[in-house]
Amino acid sequence: MCVGFWSLEHPDYALILCANRDEFLARPTTAAHWHRFETGPAAAEEDPAGNVLSGRDLRAGGTWLGASRAGRVAFLTNITEEHRPYASTRGALASAFLLPDRPGEPMQDHLAHLLQENRAYAGFNLLLLDPRADAAQGLAYDAAYVTNHGGGGPIAARPLSDDERRCGGLSNGVDGHGAEAWPKVRLGAAMFRDELRGVTSATPEDDLVARLFHLLTWRSDAPPRARAELRNTIHIEPLPVTAGGEHALYGTRLSTVLLVRRDGAAAFFERDIWVLDAAGQATRGDAAAQRVFRFRVGSAGSPAP
Repeated sequence: MCVGFWSLEHPDYALILCANRDEFLARPTTAAHWHRFETGPAAAEEDPAGNVLSGRDLRAGGTWLGASRAGRVAFLTNITEEHRPYASTRGALASAFLLPDRPGEPMQDHLAHLLQENRAYAGFNLLLLDPRADAAQGLAYDAAYVTNHGGGGPIAARPLSDDERRCGGLSNGVDGHGAEAWPKVRLGAAMFRDELRGVTSATPEDDLVARLFHLLTWRSDAPPRARAELRNTIHIEPLPVTAGGEHALYGTRLSTVLLVRRDGAAAFFERDIWVLDAAGQATRGDAAAQRVFRFRVGSAGSPAP
């Protein structure tokens, strides 16, 4: 039940994005790091010269949210549905965009290839962002919403509407069938919009980051007791869930904030929210131990600490 909110139309930022990753707490995962989508033991290792910044799902091999040094961004969610096995993994959709087989390929060509190939995947929603230079604004983003509307469905892509560019939200619903009406999306987008109204070039970065992380902690007055109720809250406290034959604690594992200024300066912040301790019990992550990466879009240099 991941959820994310973004804006592509702020005067000072080409992109403001915040997102939660909701997942089984025991699922093998790495923290965000620079890498090249290596496989095997190297998948969890830091590669300072790597071109992609993201966490890694070590079971399926892909990622749910990442950015490339070139400035590309991919944010992936599943669609709430009954589990069925598929030969292709959804995480590869993000990795293929962030680390393409054909570097420099325009996003439209990438989308055309994806639609023509039309592989069968479990249900997914995918936000793809591709940077470009804008004479008036500086850095700007082209954007596409890609989905199969449910497991095994034909892949479709569309541009974001003007409203979605100003303030967009994405979770696990079906595009065109009430996805935007989910409480966590509708209320979260409204809160996100309110927060951005007060953001100017004079707003300290720390203040903006704190606001966005706070937004990601919103929860409904009635805690969810079943998987179907997870659409009602942004922050999910750990609860037992059965899905895909797996029965374990499920909740908000990570929160991420990504800021890209119009001059290309990017900052990526990641916090552990709920983790398993040595005894297998859910415990809160340490916000003070957040991971911070800074880089400049288009730069081949190493990230700042």
